[in-house]
Amino acid sequence: MKTYTNYANAVRLAPCTYGVSRLSFRGPRRPTDGRFFAFLGGSDTFARYISQPFSTLVETATGEVCVNLGCQAAGPDVYLKDTAVQAICHDASAVVIQVIGAANLSNAYYRVHPRRNDRFIAPTDRLTALFPEVDFSEISFTGHLISRLRSEDEARFALVRTCLQSTWMTRMRALIDGAAGKVFLLWFASRSPSDDGSGHDPASEPVFVTASMLEDLRNHVEDIIEVVEPRGDTAGMSFAPLDTLAAQDSLGASAHNAAAKALSVPLTFALS
Repeated sequence: MKTYTNYANAVRLAPCTYGVSRLSFRGPRRPTDGRFFAFLGGSDTFARYISQPFSTLVETATGEVCVNLGCQAAGPDVYLKDTAVQAICHDASAVVIQVIGAANLSNAYYRVHPRRNDRFIAPTDRLTALFPEVDFSEISFTGHLISRLRSEDEARFALVRTCLQSTWMTRMRALIDGAAGKVFLLWFASRSPSDDGSGHDPASEPVFVTASMLEDLRNHVEDIIEVVEPRGDTAGMSFAPLDTLAAQDSLGASAHNAAAKALSVPLTFALS
């Protein structure tokens, strides 16, 4: 089994897979043949620099098996295109979905990689017509794409942003509907839902997701858990020197402790 490069001060991670999925998840692999909770989300759910991510802490607190299906830089597409993950979510006693940003998904304006949703693949004819001056061959990631389009023309970019938000709502509802058990949305970020999420940096994550969008999903889920913690606190994190900036952009150990505390009670009640 392939492993991540390990350094003296880095978390030792061994990726794992489930069923026929082509996605690589954070190990150790957890059993899915009994009662369990499933956790979906992006980089902060995967928690590369945290030895005890919130999914592990919830397992310790509740005594229930917790399956961490977090993927780095994930969007909803990575889960909706994976039948093995969909089967796990269907079988889970409860599913926790981290609210992830609205930029990393295929839409009417551009396509992203099916497994690495932060990878920009190609524009559609609609986008090239809207931004004829942009050379899209120079762009490889959605973050670069968003920044470039906004710098060209904020008014034209507003059309793209509206499309992203509408597409995100549709995909999130599909993701929620795929679970047979109770679904909890986890707002796990350094800004509150009421704050502006129009930027494209760690402080703005989940990018382009607004409080009204979140409220529109409330009737589709059991509850929405909000955990707002600052980024930049690396206490309790383990990482190699070259990963310092990435670690500072991640939610730290205290944030994971807060998320586990906020989730443990409602998940326990979900079993009753």
